[in-house]
Amino acid sequence: MQIDILLLHTTIFGLPCWLAWLLASLISFLLGLLLGWWLWAKYKAEVERYERELADLKKRHTDLEAEFNGLKYKLDEAEKDKDGLRVSLGKCEADKMTLLAKLEQGGDDDGGSSMVVASGGTDGLKEGTQVPFSLSTILKPHELQIVEGIGPKIEGLLKDAGIKNWKDLSEADYDTLKGILADAGPRYRMHDPKTWAKQAGLALKGNWDELIEYQKFLDTGRDDKGNTNTPSKVEKLAQKRLGFSRKAEDLQIVEGIGPKIESILKAAGINNRAELGATSAERLKEILTEAGDRYRLADPTTWPKQAQLAAEENWRALREYQEFLDGGKAPK
Repeated sequence: MQIDILLLHTTIFGLPCWLAWLLASLISFLLGLLLGWWLWAKYKAEVERYERELADLKKRHTDLEAEFNGLKYKLDEAEKDKDGLRVSLGKCEADKMTLLAKLEQGGDDDGGSSMVVASGGTDGLKEGTQVPFSLSTILKPHELQIVEGIGPKIEGLLKDAGIKNWKDLSEADYDTLKGILADAGPRYRMHDPKTWAKQAGLALKGNWDELIEYQKFLDTGRDDKGNTNTPSKVEKLAQKRLGFSRKAEDLQIVEGIGPKIESILKAAGINNRAELGATSAERLKEILTEAGDRYRLADPTTWPKQAQLAAEENWRALREYQEFLDGGKAPK
């Protein structure tokens, strides 16, 4: 009671104590409200600023993603162009060989200007078919590795010993060759050079069909242990020089298939040329469609035929077929 009376009669700045207290409380409330509004306004401004920055970043990300996809598409197109140029280069090399062979035919009567395919020859052609390139143009006398049984190491040993070309090798006797191998160490003594001089002599004379037939009966250069179905050393080197890969898993030999599509096909279980040759164009189209929009434009109609020719190592037919195609597609 006394406290209440004291509050009623006490004054602050000329105002009753209770009124001064009320005004102080009201002012504190208003100041707090004002401070809260200011903080909220500042927070809202910051949120809006961050939202604008986030929107700008999203737009920039979208633009960069579109630019990345554009560059990726250009890269794929460039890889396709590279594959096309690689094939074209191989064709140009083969055309050059053909022209050189024609020049040789005009001034060389030693029988080495062209090759008649022996049974089981280089490209699956029938026996007796004329091949339009010259092995004398493709293979040179200093290349001793055309001989079955001679690899890079032994070729180096022979050349160090003065046997530089087919003529030197054809004139070397067995004991000389065996001595060179024996002097080179135990790893070379197991090689038998018995047939090397004969092989080199056939190459020197340009008797390519006879050399191919002979090599089919050899086993790493030894007599009468070979398999006539296995390509000879000469055939293998000729195929390599013509620009075709003999690796069955290399699907990029097919015009229209680049690194990306090759990986897509292998992911779908098509791992080599034989499997690609046995796959229908409809199934290939499904695989490309499942891979995304960017691959739906590819036309796989000719891929099985190209792959089958490659699997059969029918290089001449493959080359002629690819020359007929336009970027892997049959011309309209």
